[in-house]
Amino acid sequence: MPSLQLLQLTEHGRSFLASRRKTLLLATGIAVAGGTAAYVQSRYSSKKNAPFGHYNGLNNDRGNEEGEPNDSIRKKNSDKKGGLKSLKVLAAILLSKMGKMGARDLLGLVAIVVLRAALSNRLAKVQGFLFRAAFLRRVPLFFRLISENILLCFLLSSMHSTSKYITGTLSLRFRKILTKLIHSHYFENMAYYKMSHVDGRIMNPEQRIASDVPKFCSELSEIVQDDLIAVTDGLLYTWRLCSYASPKYIFWILAYVLGAGATIRNFSPAFGKLMSKEQQLEGDYRRLHSRLRTHAESIAFYGGENREESHIKQKFDSLIRHVRVVLHENWWFGMIQDFLLKYLGATVAVILIIEPFFSGNLKPDTSTLGRAEMLSNLRYHTSVIISLFQSLGTLSISARRLNRLSGYADRIHELLVISRELSIVHVKSPLKSSQNSFSEANYIEFAGVRVVTPTGNVLVDNLTLRVESGSNLLITGPNGSGKSSLFRVLGGLWPLVSGHIVKPGVGTDLNKEIFYVPQRPYTAVGTLRDQLIYPLTVDQELEPLTRDGMVELLRNVDLEYLLDRYPPEEEINWGDELSLGEQQRLGMARLFYHKPKFAILDECTSAVTTDMEERFCAKVRAMGTSCITISHRPALVAFHDVVLSLDGEGGWSVHNNREDSPELDEVELNTIKPSETNRQTDAMVVQRAFASSRKDSAFSKSKSQSYIADVIAASPSVDHAVSLPDFPQLQGRPRALPLRVAAMSRVLVPTVFDKQGAQLLAVAILVVSRTWISDRIASLNGTTVRFVLEQDKAAFIRLIGVSVLQSGASSFIAPSLRHLTARLALGWRIRLTKHLLKNYLRKNAFYKVFNMSSKSIDADQRLTHDLEKLTSDLSGLVTGMVKPTVDILWFTWRMKVLTGRRGVAILYAYMLLGLGFLRAVTPEFGDLASREQQLEGTFRFMHERLRTHAESVAFFGGGAREKAMVESKFGELLDHSLILLKKKWLFGVLDDFITKQLPHNVTWGLSLLYAMEHKGDRALISTQGELAHALRFLASVVSQSFLAFGDILELHRKFLELSGGINRIFELEEFLNAAQSGDFGAASQLPSKRRDHYSEDAITFSKVDIVTPAQKLLARQLTCDIVPGKSLLVTGPNGSGKSSVFRVLRGLWPIMSGRLSQPSQHVNEEMGSLSGVFYVPQRPYTCLGTLRDQIIYPLSEKEAKLKALKFYREGEISAETTNVLDEYLKTILENVRLNYLLERADSGWDANLNWEDILSLGEQQRLGMARLFFHKPKFGILDECTNATSVDVEEHLYRLAKEMGITVVTSSQRPALIPFHSVELRLIDGEGNWELRSIKQ
Repeated sequence: MPSLQLLQLTEHGRSFLASRRKTLLLATGIAVAGGTAAYVQSRYSSKKNAPFGHYNGLNNDRGNEEGEPNDSIRKKNSDKKGGLKSLKVLAAILLSKMGKMGARDLLGLVAIVVLRAALSNRLAKVQGFLFRAAFLRRVPLFFRLISENILLCFLLSSMHSTSKYITGTLSLRFRKILTKLIHSHYFENMAYYKMSHVDGRIMNPEQRIASDVPKFCSELSEIVQDDLIAVTDGLLYTWRLCSYASPKYIFWILAYVLGAGATIRNFSPAFGKLMSKEQQLEGDYRRLHSRLRTHAESIAFYGGENREESHIKQKFDSLIRHVRVVLHENWWFGMIQDFLLKYLGATVAVILIIEPFFSGNLKPDTSTLGRAEMLSNLRYHTSVIISLFQSLGTLSISARRLNRLSGYADRIHELLVISRELSIVHVKSPLKSSQNSFSEANYIEFAGVRVVTPTGNVLVDNLTLRVESGSNLLITGPNGSGKSSLFRVLGGLWPLVSGHIVKPGVGTDLNKEIFYVPQRPYTAVGTLRDQLIYPLTVDQELEPLTRDGMVELLRNVDLEYLLDRYPPEEEINWGDELSLGEQQRLGMARLFYHKPKFAILDECTSAVTTDMEERFCAKVRAMGTSCITISHRPALVAFHDVVLSLDGEGGWSVHNNREDSPELDEVELNTIKPSETNRQTDAMVVQRAFASSRKDSAFSKSKSQSYIADVIAASPSVDHAVSLPDFPQLQGRPRALPLRVAAMSRVLVPTVFDKQGAQLLAVAILVVSRTWISDRIASLNGTTVRFVLEQDKAAFIRLIGVSVLQSGASSFIAPSLRHLTARLALGWRIRLTKHLLKNYLRKNAFYKVFNMSSKSIDADQRLTHDLEKLTSDLSGLVTGMVKPTVDILWFTWRMKVLTGRRGVAILYAYMLLGLGFLRAVTPEFGDLASREQQLEGTFRFMHERLRTHAESVAFFGGGAREKAMVESKFGELLDHSLILLKKKWLFGVLDDFITKQLPHNVTWGLSLLYAMEHKGDRALISTQGELAHALRFLASVVSQSFLAFGDILELHRKFLELSGGINRIFELEEFLNAAQSGDFGAASQLPSKRRDHYSEDAITFSKVDIVTPAQKLLARQLTCDIVPGKSLLVTGPNGSGKSSVFRVLRGLWPIMSGRLSQPSQHVNEEMGSLSGVFYVPQRPYTCLGTLRDQIIYPLSEKEAKLKALKFYREGEISAETTNVLDEYLKTILENVRLNYLLERADSGWDANLNWEDILSLGEQQRLGMARLFFHKPKFGILDECTNATSVDVEEHLYRLAKEMGITVVTSSQRPALIPFHSVELRLIDGEGNWELRSIKQ
């Protein structure tokens, strides 16, 4: 380009700059005013609301809402010290346990950082020489230097990628150390149970293990890397600066950085607390999704989608509100930090760079060679000063990063401390404990033992009882009287508050000599063999279990068909495959394998037939095992020598069961209540029922023999010509990635004029503003060099003033851009979450996704972690697309003005070639990232599953086994993450070299071309100044262009990584859409209108095939009419399909053939019925909320008030609506004999407790019946929902249902329920055969 044209451009730039000074001054004033206003608003709102002032990351205690200012200041300081203390403890742990490999990684990182610093120093020198060579147009020297420059750039790319790889491996090593350390305590002495169910200080440990630990380790390793680089660069460039310039520059830099750092620390919000609170809210939100997954079938039966959606949205909204506060704090603080450390610091750096060239020993002489030498020194001196500022700035903001990190550190350290405490000693009781101890003997004895719940309720007081080897004890009592709790104390799950316990085995847990079969059966994920030997592993077996041994064990419980149904080595989630009765029988087979001295049977046969129960008792006796049985079946008295009766108020009594007497002899009694309570009345009823059972001959004279059943219908014979219809698997319609991206775009930005579109427009405006300011800075850099050559100090001072104004504008634009990007991510997360939840919680889609999908879908992981990561990465990608696009357009125009079309052609040719090369060598990052997220979800799910089944696992002593399974999944995750790191390392070398380092060499080439074509008298100082300005400006423009080009090339890699997340989220959306539309693949071609017949008065099955998802026919052409007043009893062996009939009736499973009609679910006010059909599932479910919420579920309180008013025929809603509802609910509680819950809870109806842990299984089942009575449907579907209650309570509940006019359809194994039914549907063998019988007395 001709010199005249460049001079015109320079003059135009100067006039343009002068005309914009007032604009810049105004913009800076607005920026400062806006930042000040934001800060004042933040401080005012924080003082006014104080939402986090009393939050402590180390405990959940809350102080007074209104504390004195001095107290809050002292607390703030103490909290900071506490957070750093936790951080120091974790750092010490990591250093002490990293071992030789960790030390090697750390030393390797130090070596890489030192080598990188040396290479950077040499590169800065070479680039100074290149500038001089281009200025002097010395082509041979230039090409020698450019060759060295290319080599140095490649080595730097290698160092950079290797540094990232070592940092990644260090992060994985840190995570492995902390996770293993947590596991070592967490799985010891049942700490996993005590933490969630007894201690209560940490409610979501899985969030800390699976989320907080990896984030902490990742950020810590990055801080280690950045601080190592900062220290190394600081030392190196301090030495280099002192070698050729005055040391005063070091002190000036240090003074500025320290002053800016002190100012920043004074303004810094409590990021540690904010981050800790955010993680807590993330954990609470995630826990709701996990809970929905665990209880999916029960929630689907209840139709509780709306209530669960309400809970999820409330937690999500709380999380979003807090995240907005965090973003606001980051925004205004970012403006202060960027202004002081980045932009104003850059201006100070320019002063320190240029000052020695005006008056120091670097002042140029008047010769051309001297000025060329000055340009070379200026280039190197600039690198030195900038590197010093960057290194000291990095160290100064480390305090903020450590403050943020301390939020994670507090939560992890708290988890470590509490898990260690719980793994070593018993948790301290809230009550005063007296002397208590355990000792070892070959019998079990309780001496003065007191059983107290974690909430302080006394269940058993001063129990004294001895069970000899060979003796059998039966424990009875009403629900919630402390039967299971007695063994929680025996097993060490609950503390021994007072008294003395003698038992076989070492320690305080149940092991080897005492084997526990829990109330809620537990099946581990694994093979069938693993279920039988649980909690042992294959390595722990003394005698390996052979196939013949497995056949024998399974034959004893009539489960030998499992060997044919499932491959022997296939790992299966048996909890989803087997019915409750089959799981209970598998638990008994497990007992037969272990053959202990004592067996504790905690209502573990409630879902099996009476005959099967009798066989179990006979088999256990034949093994010589002493039984301690908890049961509500009086028939079991015949198999026990002693009966212990509890009343739930602390009282108890012991009776001998003598063969020569039909009555139970009372041998000891302890009653602490002078007046009889309702609970003790219930206990007396239970005692009388058990006493009277001895008069009958247990199993031989059951009530069932008093009734005659005539067959009125039966299954048709097998027609082999008719093929079994295929059970339809839920199948999404997979779309190509571009279509998924288009669908995502429609969700995230439906129109340009909505809120997200406005934010995108604001991002674009800010990006254009930043690009314009970058162009002005580039022009200023060139002007600065010219003023130095011309030694125009006054002009330079004026230039510094403009630079300060630009710093103010930049310090507003950059944080605002980051803030808008984060707000964009948050807005997209809200939209995408609402979009998915809309279908996820409709038409039981959540159940179908988990139980009927053609592939495994971890919806809870995708809706929480994956979705948050996707929107965060996507907002960064969109911003990353806007910025380089604007930069390339702007700086391409600048390049064209400077170098003509040839420079632009070189730029775009390099861009296209580089993009093509990188696409050819890029690994499948999308699939790798998707697999990593899947493994993260599996690891977390294993921890969530453990917390859900903690009590059963603790009773089994399965901590070691669960630890092995969890760590196996963790090992898979670490291995995959390491593979991904290695691929990123190898690709990173090429990526960094092509997108970041090599373009600098192209820049130098273009600079040489420009210098060679530059016209003018090179001896004139004006020409030299013009050339220096042009070269510096050209270097800045070309560098900005190539940086933008590098960003565009990097977008390809980022999009590949992002595609994995897009595929996971929108694969879930496709499955949800299929669930809403009823798309079940090929099977969807079946006739669709089989469920659209509604009958006001009957439930009718007409030739309906009941088929499982495993393609097993359970009932062939089932035909049955259920009319009001004629209740139906569904019987049959375990696994025969009783619950499956209800799944088809509820619509959880599709109708394969035939037709089904039933009453509508709409309210029938005239009949006084609140719903047509109401389901009470086999597995009780307690929702989150108050005691009132438990009964009215799945209605909200507002809906329940309307129902109660309509039921009572009252008029408009009044202030006494709540009283009407509560009086009605109180009557229901009295009917189900749970009115003592109101007395026990301090807050009455508004008590908000963890009901699943507080209530026994029988109490939860009675709550389920309370829901039935509240809703008062025409038909009640009762799926073995009272098998954990006593016989008298069960009969009482069914009598109430009959009196209320509820026609029940019951699945049960208890003969006592026969009188309450008119028809029996007997599923004979689970192979399709059935009989319909009328019941006559």
